[in-house]
Amino acid sequence: MRFQTRTTRTVLTATAFVATALTMHADDGIPEITTFEPTPLEEKIFDGPGVTVTSGQEIYSTLCAGCHMPEGEGAVGGGMYPALAGNEKLEYPDYAVFIVLNGYKAMPSFAHTLSDEQVAAVVNYLQSGLGGNSFEPAATAEQVELSRPQ
Repeated sequence: MRFQTRTTRTVLTATAFVATALTMHADDGIPEITTFEPTPLEEKIFDGPGVTVTSGQEIYSTLCAGCHMPEGEGAVGGGMYPALAGNEKLEYPDYAVFIVLNGYKAMPSFAHTLSDEQVAAVVNYLQSGLGGNSFEPAATAEQVELSRPQ
């Protein structure tokens, strides 16, 4: 019985504290946000459905660099994000096309976000423009179309 009383008292105290804090902040004159104005970069990236940038480097910077890092060096933190720079699996485009379209482990699928041309562009960038990779860029939009999940 003593435990129930202490728990009830703790819950009531916490509730009163939260209510007081919310009331204090409501009167601080913080403006309520009723509209959203995208930045010029956000407008360029997300103008219409999906991602509208078309260069492989811009797509990588927009969607991939947050996890795989700007130069493809990879990272370990809240998860493991493999290095793409120096990654021998990128020598042939089929592997990267499959991963971009279907996702893998914690990486999401981008099949519904990127067009065939955009997937080919980012894969070609991974092969020859990222972090010193010097593989022959070989991905095509036709190859991506054939690889898309049905």
